[in-house]
Parts: sequence; C-alpha cells; structure tokens
Amino acid sequence: MIMDSIKDLFSPAHILHVAEMREQFFSTGNMNGITGVRSEILMGWKMSYESGFREAYQKKPVVHDLKKCQEQSKVLMKIAVPYMKKILSFLDQKSFWLTLLNADGIILKLIGSPDMIEELRATGLVEGSDRGEHGPYCGLFHMVYTLKKPFILVSTEHASPIDDNLAGAACPIIDIETKSIIGYIAISGHWWDSHIHTLGLAILAAEAINQQLFLVASNQRMRELNKLVQNKNFELDQTVEDIDFGIVYFDKSGRIIIVNNRAIKMLGLQQDKKKLIGTNIRDYVHGRFDMDEVYKKASTDREYSSVMSNVDKDGTRRQNRHSLYITVNMTHETNYLMRIKERQWIQQSATRIVYTQPHFQFENIIGSSDAMQKAKKLACIAAPHDTAVMILGESGTGKEMFAQAIHNASKRADGPFIAINCGAIPRTLIESELFGYERGAFTGADKNGHPGKFELANGGTLFLDEIGDMPYDVQVSLLRVLQSKEVLRLGSRKPIKIDVRIISATNQDLEEKIRNHTFRDDLYYRLNVFSILLPPLRERYGDIEQLANFFLDIYSQRYGKRVRGFSPEALHVLNTYSWPGNIRQLENTVERALLISQGDWIEESSLPVQMQHMQRKTAHPSGRDESERTGICRALKKYDFNVTQAAKLLGISRPTLYKKMKQYHIEKSKVY
Repeated sequence: MIMDSIKDLFSPAHILHVAEMREQFFSTGNMNGITGVRSEILMGWKMSYESGFREAYQKKPVVHDLKKCQEQSKVLMKIAVPYMKKILSFLDQKSFWLTLLNADGIILKLIGSPDMIEELRATGLVEGSDRGEHGPYCGLFHMVYTLKKPFILVSTEHASPIDDNLAGAACPIIDIETKSIIGYIAISGHWWDSHIHTLGLAILAAEAINQQLFLVASNQRMRELNKLVQNKNFELDQTVEDIDFGIVYFDKSGRIIIVNNRAIKMLGLQQDKKKLIGTNIRDYVHGRFDMDEVYKKASTDREYSSVMSNVDKDGTRRQNRHSLYITVNMTHETNYLMRIKERQWIQQSATRIVYTQPHFQFENIIGSSDAMQKAKKLACIAAPHDTAVMILGESGTGKEMFAQAIHNASKRADGPFIAINCGAIPRTLIESELFGYERGAFTGADKNGHPGKFELANGGTLFLDEIGDMPYDVQVSLLRVLQSKEVLRLGSRKPIKIDVRIISATNQDLEEKIRNHTFRDDLYYRLNVFSILLPPLRERYGDIEQLANFFLDIYSQRYGKRVRGFSPEALHVLNTYSWPGNIRQLENTVERALLISQGDWIEESSLPVQMQHMQRKTAHPSGRDESERTGICRALKKYDFNVTQAAKLLGISRPTLYKKMKQYHIEKSKVY
C-alpha cells in the first residue's frame, strides 16, 4: 500500500495498514517487507526498537525544574500562551490539547480542559517533563525535536499501541533574526477528530509567535538605542544606518538630532543628513503632533500613528500611512525616537468606510453534512488561485464567512479584505463608493477626495455582496474595471492600476435577471468563473444540532448561564423546522431560548411558538415532507439502518422514527 498524499494519513485503510506493518516490524526488528510507511516513522520505530522501550509508559519521564525552565523562556511563554488558549477555543476541548516546549524539548505549558490535563498527567505527560532527547521514541514531541521541522503523527504511526487513538501536529518556533529554534508548539487530540489542517494550524501559530517575538526584540533594540543616543561621545551614524527601518530622533520642540537615510527616503526629502540636522520635524510631517498625546502613548509603549506627506522625486505629493513609534528618555531631557515603517496607506472615514477583519478560517466553518462538505471542498480548491468566485445561497447561509475563509487561505491573506453590500448603498452613491472620487467631483464631496473600495482592496480581496442588486448602469463601469484592471475616480482623468481579487455573492437567480435584462450577461460570466452553492440549513441534516450546541456554548459563556443542552423534544423541533432565515435565525433562536429557559435543559416550550407548532415559514411548504424524508434516509444510511442511533441523531424516539419510516415508505432495500 502506497500513501498518495499526506491526507491519506487519516484514511482508516492506511491506519490499519500501518498497524500491520508496525506489528510486523516490532516482532522481528527487520525492515524487509515494510511498505507504505513514511521514512521518518520507520526511523522512529527503529530508535524505539533498539532502545528496548517501545511502550511510552515504560520510559519514566525525566522531569526538570519547571519554574527555572519557564523563567528562562518567559518571553516565549508570554507571547505563545495567549495564542494557544485562542486556538483551543476553536477546538473541541474534550478531544484536543496544546503543548509548548522549549528548545530542549522540555514541556513548558500544557493547555486543555482540566479533565484532559489530569488524563495526560496519568500517562506521565506533565509540565517540566523532557520530551526531547529523553522522550519516548516515535512520539510527536520527540519526532519534531529530532527532525527540526513541522511534523504530523497519526494513530498507528506511534511506536506505542497505547497511543493509537491520538494524532498531533507540531512545529518549531524559530527566531527570525538568528534562525535558531527557541521552542516547539503542538496540537494533539483524538485522531478521528483531527484533520490535515491541524498541521497548518500549528504552523500558523508558530509563525504568529515568531512575528510577535521579532516585534518584541525590535522594540527592545529601540529602547537600547534610545539609551545610547544620550552618550554624546558615542558614534551613532553607522549604528542608525544598520537599522532596517527609518529613524528620526528629535527633541520636544521638534528639532531633529539624528536621522538615517531610510527615513529620508521614506519621507521623500531632497536634503542630505547634515542639512536636516537642526531643522524641525514638523516641516516634513503633514499636520502637527499633539505632544501631550505623544508623550502619554510613548511612555506606555503604545504605537502612535500619523498620516505623513511623502514627496516623490518629481515633486508630486502622495499620502502614505507610516507607523511612528516614539520613545521618551526621562534621564536628562524629553526626546523622541520615531520609527518609520512604510505600509499600504488607508485613509479612514468614520461615516463611509467599514473595514472587515477577515477572521474566519475554513476550520471555523461548522458542518459535516454532505452538502456543506462539498461546498467547503470547492472553496478550498478555489482559495489558492486568483480566479473570480461567486458564492450562491439564501440569506443567512454564511456567504461572507466563506468569502473570508477563501481570502485567508489565499496568497492575498496578508492584504486587505474589503466588503461592500451592493444592495445597502443608495443608487446615487454606489459608484463613488466603488471607484472613489476626487475633490469637488460633486456637491457634498469630501474636500480631500475619497478612495473607492477597489483602491482600498488593492493587493487583497474585494467582496461584492448582494451583487444582484447592483444598478444596471453601474454594472457597465464595474465590467470596465475588471477588464482593464484600472479604476478611474469620479472627477479624475488619471487611471489607477489595481490588483484585486473579486469574490461576489447573491441570493438571487442571476440567470433569470439576465433574461429580464436587469443583469448583464458579460458581467455575470466575468464574475461567475468558479461558483459555490451554499446549502440552506433545512438541507443540512446533522448540522443543525451541531450548530445549535455551538451557539449555546457561546451564549452560555456570554450570559453566565449554564444548561446541559437541548431536550429530545426541542432537538426534534430544531431538526425538523425549515429555517427560512438559515444560520442567522438559528443563532437568534438559541440565544432567545437560553434566556427564557429555567431548568437544566432547553425545552420545547422555550422555542418560538411557530416552531413548536411546526408552522413552517418557507415559500414552498410542500417541500417539508421531502426534506424530512431525505434527512431520515441520510441518518439511517449513516448508521447502516441502526434505528436507535438514527433516532438519536434526529432527536426523536425510536417509535416516532418507525412511524415516519412507515409514513414515507422507507425500506433498506429502497435506500441503498
């Protein structure tokens, strides 16, 4: 048996095959005839076999002074632990835990539920234990410690059969400057609840921690530099030029004391360094600093941001957003150290611009129904490519959530994600919102002009929600922008080059609108290169209970009100209601039911009256029976016609399920 891809690691057939190969190897110690097993795993098995300690529990863990180890890695822990807690909040805490290790493979922190931590303690997996050089061979921690690269270990790949129910992914945490490994982060859990994306999640966490560590080190260097500049006998010129960002050091009046060439270039200044010394920083910065605000923020290590006027070599002024990090030296006199790092500028407007933080990942999308899995699979295929995506589905099915997940899984993930609802903006304003406008373009226009959504999304993704509501004449302008990859602000003659990926969404039948001449067919084919259909909630049998419990957990924590779950009768109502408002309606229903409920369980009486009476609010009530029959068939097929298990999944009793099987003429021979 040959493994075609890393995804096959989670295949039951592959897991069974590896178990057979493992038994064959450990019975003889001979590699001959071993197939379909990764070379790294074979290396771990061999080390375990030769050590004489195949079983993890046979090898008593070496435990170090935990407090001493944590103190030595206190910066790493301060940054990593919050990330780990955040990741765990997205996972099933009954099945997963996270581990942070130092560079020597010593466990610094275990994060999981109290029951999970206690269970791990019983196996010898405790904080302070050595899982690196002295850890069990062919265990996840020892493998990543040995290989020094991201690694995933699944079920029977462990040398010890007692770990067959586990899977995990681990990744080194690398110091960006020194390129040395300073620790490891791992995500572990039951293999049947794990996924190939667990490895990606571990890698993303390690990268995020790397970046934060780099920022901490950078800020520390700046503090050290601020001390150095107080020594008048110290030669600073070469030091500031070696720094990889712009530096301007000035006193409380704004007089420039030190400046490096990077700062001069970023500000677009024509003078050389010697002529700039002694001049005032305000002459080169658009607007004035509020010195009281600067002092207050700098003294608390906060970042001060300001819009700066950049001057190109040809004398043209352009606005850019720079980060100005200002520190205060209190030893002799108050001076300011300004760091300039150029990034893509964003002009903010409190009444016009709404920036969407694209926090949804594919891992956050809940649902195991066939229809939802198909939609997620298509979205994962589309994500890495720049092709235009159109997301189709009823209101409340999660179209923007999918758009964010596609953006975050693309090569544009570091760029902006800008969303605009084409149906929520007045017809007279939608062109200016999309394409922007110059000063004086129309009555009431901002005197400074205004960038459009295309400009704001440059280098990232523009999400056009409710595209079917876009006015017909604006569709012509949109098509022109998509074809030319240039945008022309209203009132301007100078086109602006853009690099934007388009994701659109609609709950309308655009082909019908094309036939009615309210939507352009050429724009439709430009936008609908890759379409993804999101199923309505009523067609996602098995997902409703999962989503309801998810929302229940969220609102239980928010309101500090604990219940054990939904009663069978309440679950039956939730599973058989048609949900015309889809996920949004389900979330609101769960929140309301939690607030109303009085006991340990949410009863049917806590649900809205129309649901209790099964008064479906869909446009096609005749589809209720077919929808219910389909759900029953799926549940029965899932459990191979085990009526007890199927009834439990549907939230109804066995007699009720038998009654409905008779009502819908459901027989095993007709379903398969």
